[in-house]
Amino acid sequence: MNQVTGSPAGPARRSGGIRRLLEDRRVAVAAAIVVVAAVVLVAWLLLSRDDSSGSAKQPAEPVKPVALSESGLKTLAGAVEEPIYWAGAQKGFMYELRRTANGSTYVRYLPRGVKAGAGGARYLTIATYPFPDALDALEKVAGGKGIDVPGGGVALVSAQRPMSVHLAFPDVDYQVEVFDPSPERAREIAASGNVRPAG
Repeated sequence: MNQVTGSPAGPARRSGGIRRLLEDRRVAVAAAIVVVAAVVLVAWLLLSRDDSSGSAKQPAEPVKPVALSESGLKTLAGAVEEPIYWAGAQKGFMYELRRTANGSTYVRYLPRGVKAGAGGARYLTIATYPFPDALDALEKVAGGKGIDVPGGGVALVSAQRPMSVHLAFPDVDYQVEVFDPSPERAREIAASGNVRPAG
């Protein structure tokens, strides 16, 4: 019976070692995310600059899906000229950013454990599309049936795809799409006033 008194020290040491190992891994993952965000930011800045020679603007350089923290996304969005819309921060999520050659950007809300680039249309996504006179165009399509949103914008639920809601705002040459697998949630987010530039 006396042998039991000395045994807790071993498991306690192992438990402390595991805790330290997990903390070290979390720090390493956080550092890796910061490094990736910095690399993406530098690449974006270099590739997004207008040609100073006065020639027509070149197509955007695509950016493959990359997972960013809230601060990483905000830093990146604040450093580029084009707006990158999102629906605000959500606890427990990373923000996957992707840009296509036509300059469209997509911010996808990925829960913990889902890697950037994962397939499927199961996650809230906020897309930003270059679109001259977006508000006038959307109001014409809406034909008076649009939903007024904070900031003077208008939202229109897609009749063919009710899980997609398109938004446009005054003096912004971009159209925004809120996609969610739940049509009710897509509409709620679009009308919430939380859809705004991340920068």
